[in-house]
Amino acid sequence: MYHCTLPPNTHIQERFVRNCKLVYVVLLFLAGIFCAHPCACFAAHKSGTEPMLFIQADPNFATALSAAMIKKHVPVVVVEDKAKADYILQSAAVDSKNESGAGKIARCLFADCIGMNGYSEVSVRLIERGTSAVVWAYQVRKANSGPLGIQSMSEAIAKHLKNDYLKKHGD
Repeated sequence: MYHCTLPPNTHIQERFVRNCKLVYVVLLFLAGIFCAHPCACFAAHKSGTEPMLFIQADPNFATALSAAMIKKHVPVVVVEDKAKADYILQSAAVDSKNESGAGKIARCLFADCIGMNGYSEVSVRLIERGTSAVVWAYQVRKANSGPLGIQSMSEAIAKHLKNDYLKKHGD
């Protein structure tokens, strides 16, 4: 059987043992940091006081709204089971209009170029599941169409839900 041994020089052995101990302590410290403080994104129901929110929209917009809720730190837990939700965020169909090439040229020549990429708009309403009461509604229109418009609208909805309803009602 083969054993790895260090040279008989005690100075080298002491330095090796000291370095091993240092590496061990650093690894324990790092493991403690990462294990004791998990990412808030993975905490299912952080404090138990956040309302549960079900998003009822087409799949692409529902995903964008879920991402926006996390990005904007909206104090809700987005759930996939409607029966577990305290609130339902219902969305109308996203309406997008792309500006034609001639329309873009005319807009830039005779006005300004704002909105020349088209627009997207959507309306949402927040329903309290227990009472079926509409407790908040919001309509947003953004000057971008396509994926940029979807992201921008979903972030605006998340921001206004947080500031206009949740902060004022303490849910």
